[in-house]
Amino acid sequence: MDAIAGQVAAELLERSHLLAPDSITEALAEAALPLGISGVRIFLADLQQQCLRTLPADTGQGVSSLDIDSTIAGRAYRSTRIQVEADGRGGHRIWIPLPDGADRLGVLELIAGDTSEGTLARCRMLASLAGLIVAAKSSYSDTYARARRSGEMAPQAELARASIPPRTFATSQVAVSAAFGPTYELGGDAFDYSLLADRLHVSVFDAAGHDLAAGLLASVAMASCRSSRRAGGTLPDIAVCADRTVAQLDEDRFVTALLCDLDIAAGRFAWISCGHPPPLLIRGHEVVKELTGSPQLPLGLAGLGQPGIAGDGGWPGEPWGDVAAQVCTEQLESGDQVLLYTDGVTEARAADGSRFGVEGVSDFIVRDAHAGTPPAEMLRRLNRAIVEYQDGQPADDSTVVLLEWVPGPRDRRGVHPPSRLPWGGAPR
Repeated sequence: MDAIAGQVAAELLERSHLLAPDSITEALAEAALPLGISGVRIFLADLQQQCLRTLPADTGQGVSSLDIDSTIAGRAYRSTRIQVEADGRGGHRIWIPLPDGADRLGVLELIAGDTSEGTLARCRMLASLAGLIVAAKSSYSDTYARARRSGEMAPQAELARASIPPRTFATSQVAVSAAFGPTYELGGDAFDYSLLADRLHVSVFDAAGHDLAAGLLASVAMASCRSSRRAGGTLPDIAVCADRTVAQLDEDRFVTALLCDLDIAAGRFAWISCGHPPPLLIRGHEVVKELTGSPQLPLGLAGLGQPGIAGDGGWPGEPWGDVAAQVCTEQLESGDQVLLYTDGVTEARAADGSRFGVEGVSDFIVRDAHAGTPPAEMLRRLNRAIVEYQDGQPADDSTVVLLEWVPGPRDRRGVHPPSRLPWGGAPR
């Protein structure tokens, strides 16, 4: 980073501590002037990831919404690469992904006189700072939440969105991407992940029903898993805690779940299936098998850790009773992906009654993987395809989570190489 860019970055970071959430565009525009950038607009992806919408303060500056699938700004969002076009005044309009870590918040529009590597490096710096500030300020205001919505959200969907982590997370060795819906009526689905040293925990939940009670049950199941995990619990410990908590909250309902751990150093994937559809193992851009293992009873029905209480044998797998849940394992190879999903994905039905099915999911993943589609974009497209398959009227929640393991050598300091994600890469 050159001296001017470094000074701009330092001053912007210092100013950001007391910056009001709706003043970020103005602050960025002022900071960008010494860098030869004369115009700044922030576009955030709407919750359905169908369009890019300017922040409220920008609505008087021309177009306020851009389609993700048909515009050059949308191409920057989809590809996670810089896009450039003429601005009609002899300059250049630069569209650059707006990141929060590996997650895509939207895009940043910048007007510059040239597109040299030095200018593009300054643009990437501004986008990174803007993403950090937007992410940091989002917890203190409804400014960004309102900018990304086009309708009123059901209470159960509001509850779920307040609990789940960002849709995308990545390091140099592992990446997690997720997509879920329906956007404003999400009921009983939830997902979670957490990285601690060389252990990545990923979980998916699907509570029975589609009402407020289902949303509450899924959130409670996730909170219970977090509580046990943060106390140092193993996968069986987590399952016991969640089973007891769900049963205590509502003895007439249950939650299916996949509770998973990945040993990043060894590539050992472990999971407990609590009445949930099995994960799919993807290798070499092909779905090679379902990780069936030994399915157990859903959370809330098993009576885990309680002597004398067990399932009635009507569910596949052995009743749990006072026996720990069985942990299944699979050795991954470098580049392997594991897809977790709820039954709203495969049970989606077209007008003629045909199901989307595991085959539909597999075909979609294989096609997009061979096309080189980034994982987060792949899941965005898959989620949209599921909705369109049902003529825009989904009958159930649908959640997909894709886990990727790409181990790499450490350097002499024990540090892994930079992420392989093409974040804000060269224009194309």
